[in-house]
Amino acid sequence: MITRIILSLGFLMAISAQAQDAPDPGKESLMDEGVFVIGGRTARAEEFSIFKRPDGGYTLLSTITADDDSYTAIGTWNYDAQWRGLSANGKSTVKGVNRKIDVKRETSPEGPIVRMTRRTTPADGANERLETFTAQCDMDCLIDMSPGAMPMAVLPRRFDTAKGGEQAFMWVGVSLTDDQVLLGGTTTLWLNRLQKVDGDAVSHWRFREDLPGPNGQTIQMSTHLWTDTKGNLRKFGVGRTPKPSTIGIRETDEKRSDQMPAE
Repeated sequence: MITRIILSLGFLMAISAQAQDAPDPGKESLMDEGVFVIGGRTARAEEFSIFKRPDGGYTLLSTITADDDSYTAIGTWNYDAQWRGLSANGKSTVKGVNRKIDVKRETSPEGPIVRMTRRTTPADGANERLETFTAQCDMDCLIDMSPGAMPMAVLPRRFDTAKGGEQAFMWVGVSLTDDQVLLGGTTTLWLNRLQKVDGDAVSHWRFREDLPGPNGQTIQMSTHLWTDTKGNLRKFGVGRTPKPSTIGIRETDEKRSDQMPAE
């Protein structure tokens, strides 16, 4: 794990230096950073940093490395001062296939949209493919690039605590590691309970994703999130309660994972 972290740090610095929206460490203030250890079908480590920019907005950087070294994916997300998504970009290498993604907001006669561009270059460099997707996306819409897990950490920050109850958001996304695209999803978030973990206050959140499936069907996915008093993500679980199929835990919290059950 230590070797992987060192390698991903070097990869992150190299790509961030090239990224148009990468933060300037001399001007941005670091809010949170760490490594998530993620199990499931493809075990991986996700290293992340969250910066607050001088304009009041936020930038999230993420580097994901599969445990079997089958892929590496890097993402950058930019948010305004209310944690509303503004843009995103990413790069990945999956078994020699390179992908580059850019997501930007635009206006249209039908209202605000996002334009997602994905360039896929095979290992031999031939038959490069450029795809463009657009989707309706209001300012509260969540912008995702899988398999990045850290954008989920934005959800509780978007929650209106004064309003409470269940709160729904539009959800769009594009994958860095395969051909999947999400153009019209919805996620519903609610605070499940407050709890203590080794005496520390932790909020346990639940959210349900409603995704468009084949033949007009709706696919539902259930996710658990645990955040600390600063709003920082400590753990997540994706899948059915009480045993989610994918668990992600902050590396420094691995010994406390059992104190955050999905129930």
